Amino acid sequence: MPWTRPSTVPFPSVWLRFQAKGLDSPDPVWYVVQDVPEDRFEDAVRFMSRFFPHDEQLNEVLGFVDDPQALEESVHLWRDMVRQRVSLVCFREGSSEIVGANMLGVSCKADQKREERFGSAILQTIYDTTKYVSKQANLYERYGVQEYLSAMGLSVDPKYRGRGIATELLRARIPLCRAVGIRLTSTCFTGAGSQIAAARAGYTEDYSVTYGELKAIDARFDFPGIENKPCKYMSYRIE
Repeated sequence: MPWTRPSTVPFPSVWLRFQAKGLDSPDPVWYVVQDVPEDRFEDAVRFMSRFFPHDEQLNEVLGFVDDPQALEESVHLWRDMVRQRVSLVCFREGSSEIVGANMLGVSCKADQKREERFGSAILQTIYDTTKYVSKQANLYERYGVQEYLSAMGLSVDPKYRGRGIATELLRARIPLCRAVGIRLTSTCFTGAGSQIAAARAGYTEDYSVTYGELKAIDARFDFPGIENKPCKYMSYRIE
């Protein structure tokens, strides 16, 4: 049975407030990280469509931005994810402008054998790579859980970068998970920026492998130019 958010948890909820530099002044302003409101689902998807294809390291290496089918299929995935009502957005307090977003969904042990098939070869390669790394992390057995909060995309508007917003988006998953009864949040972090943000938010490594090692395991996992860089599965266990 598909996971559903408990009706006892108010939606949308604010999960985190923090201070960081504003846009027009070095003085700190307040930001909030909250659930994506239902009337902003499409705005969050558009935000990801605008920034994520250019941000993600694997997207850049494989030419995702030049593959309309990869973007179209990603949009369908993001729409499915926001409907689970666990995806997060960051706003400046008092503003409706989306500053950052993390597209989240609940992965269940009962569904782990399900394979996604895409028309885009680029998206299929990225999916198969992260699926392989996930299997090596062995999360269900490692942590003794039946489900965990996973992700497919973390982006911050370029004009708001350098303020720790990615770290706060990742940190906000913790009270969210605690409220909805999920004991683990885990993600395949494919680039240095997100790996650093995750470590700052308290996530620990479950599995790390370089892209060169991945290619040696399976020729499909070919990411030219980043062979020496690591791909990491990282988790935060909620106590």
